[in-house]
Order: sequence, then structure tokens, then C-alpha cells
Amino acid sequence: MNFGLYAAYLGMRARQQRLDMVANNIANAATAGFKADRLLYRSVAAMENQKPGDNPAGSPATPAASAAGGTTPAATTANGSDTEAARLTPIRYGHDVGVLTAQATDFSPGSIRETGRSLDVALDGDGFLVVQTARGARYTRQGSLSLDNSGQLVTQRGELVIGDGGPITVPPGEISIGDDGTISVKGQTAGRLKLVHFADPNTALAKEGNSCFVATGAGKPLEATNTRVVQGAIEMSNANSLTEMVAMMQNTREFESLQKSVSTLMNELGRKVSNELGRL
Repeated sequence: MNFGLYAAYLGMRARQQRLDMVANNIANAATAGFKADRLLYRSVAAMENQKPGDNPAGSPATPAASAAGGTTPAATTANGSDTEAARLTPIRYGHDVGVLTAQATDFSPGSIRETGRSLDVALDGDGFLVVQTARGARYTRQGSLSLDNSGQLVTQRGELVIGDGGPITVPPGEISIGDDGTISVKGQTAGRLKLVHFADPNTALAKEGNSCFVATGAGKPLEATNTRVVQGAIEMSNANSLTEMVAMMQNTREFESLQKSVSTLMNELGRKVSNELGRL
């Protein structure tokens, strides 16, 4: 295997995935409640069989199993002496040849922008609003709410916002929302927003679109006792368009550098093939 070519290919693929992710972050930099995506990298090791005592160029001096925290004992006979078979047993050596990527959501809070609208709410803390959709319960921090024709509290998409006792019906009148999510009209309590949080949202939640998340089953929703509701405001996206643009330019330069490496390696490979064919 040409490890250099493979490493360059994996690097280019990782940069392409990052470019798609950054472009989506930029497109949603003004979307209320949006959570940016981040790319995580991990190295890839290619394995190569070698005889004991051989240390291939660019390989670590110890077997890959030992590097991973284990040991690779030599084969021995019953009396402990090495056999010819043991001395010729291939050992697998690892080469770090590139990277693979995984995507994770950045759940850090966005900035809170005042709107003065009584049905806009921002969440100060790690909690989520619970909404009921045709696909089941979903979780969001997009707090631009309204009332439908029957006076029930809904999201911008018309999905019911869930309270401690189910959907919340708000009577006519001036609406007041307390720090704990209690909704009052003319001094009478109409309901209380159901606020939940997850111990590890990156494993417990998956993005579904429209600033909504679906539970993966990896963690149960818990009561968000440390989240404060701010009336007359909404939480903006935590994606910074300027930072994302800088990341996009850096990513493009890295991709072009890897592309040049691939061209160089392919040219070198072509020269070697031509030389070998000329000897035949």
C-alpha cells in the first residue's frame, strides 16, 4: 500500500466533510436556537506484516498490539524455548496513515437577544423545551412561541409546547412568564413550561432539523432545575459567522495542499512504473 497516497486521500475527505459542516453552520448563523456542529478527528493505523526483528521504515519499534496497551508474546514450546515457527511468525506493525472524522454538536449557549415580545422565551441554562410533534416528543431551545386558534401554546411550526400537565392553553389577556416557566394571565396560572436537560446531550440527542433534537435513548430527560426562563427574549445561534468563515478559508488551504501532495505522489508513482516497464 502507498501509505502517503492513502493518508492524503483521508485528509482530503476529512476536509471535504468539514467544509460541508462549516457551510451549514454559516447558513444557520442567524437561526434562533441553532447549535453548531464540530468535527472530531481520530488517527487511522494501517497494519503491515513483518518478520520478528524487522522494523519497517516509518514503523514503530514495537508491535501495534503493544502500542495499544497490550503485549504480543512470542510463541514458545512447552519447555519455554523458541521454535523455528515462532521466529518466523509475522508481527503486525502499525502505520499512522491518516484521519477519520466524527461529527458532534456544540451545545454551548448562544447569545440572548431581547425582543420585547411576551411569548418569546430564552433559556438561561442547559435545559430544553419539550414539543409534541407528529413523530413524537422533540426538544428545542428555539423559544419563539405563539398561540393557535384554540389558544394553545405552539412553536413557529405549529407544534404543541408541552407543560408539566401536557399542552398549555392560555386564556386571553396579558401574558407573564416567570423564571421557572410558569405562565400567568391576569394573576391566574395557565400552566408551566416543561423544562428538561440531559446528562450528556451529545449521546442522548440527535439533530433532526429546525433547531429540534430527537432522543436517541442513550439518556433519560431530567428536570432542568438550574435553567432560568427569560421572557421577551430568544437565544440566538451559537455559530459565529466570522469564526466559521476563517475556518472555511483555512480548510480550503489545507485541502489544496493535500491535493498537491496527491499530484506529487501520483507523478512519482508514474515515474517508478515507467522505469520498471523500461527494464522489461
